[in-house]
Amino acid sequence: MAKLFGYTGSTFSASFTCKDDDGDAVDLTDYTARGQMRPSVSSATLTLNLAPTIPTPTNGVVDVTVTDETTAGLDPGTYFFDVVLDVPDGSILHLSSGTIVFREQVTRV
Repeated sequence: MAKLFGYTGSTFSASFTCKDDDGDAVDLTDYTARGQMRPSVSSATLTLNLAPTIPTPTNGVVDVTVTDETTAGLDPGTYFFDVVLDVPDGSILHLSSGTIVFREQVTRV
């Protein structure tokens, strides 16, 4: 489980790298990434669609970027997230999950 941190009103970024048993990057060509953030694991309330991307499939990296405008609308606190991959064979691969703690930014305009 990952524990990530961000600040309301600031851009939040996270990257996840998929590696095989030998430590080599997994080619994510034709994979699709999905991710969501909720106030609790079992909550029906979707706080945020993380909209993960796979910019360069051959390097095995999945990126999540949430703009400062979007995080400005979040209440400070702890949220639960996961990121999954839809595999070309129809299966789903769990990539990462855990919490994202958003703190209130002290410095403001």
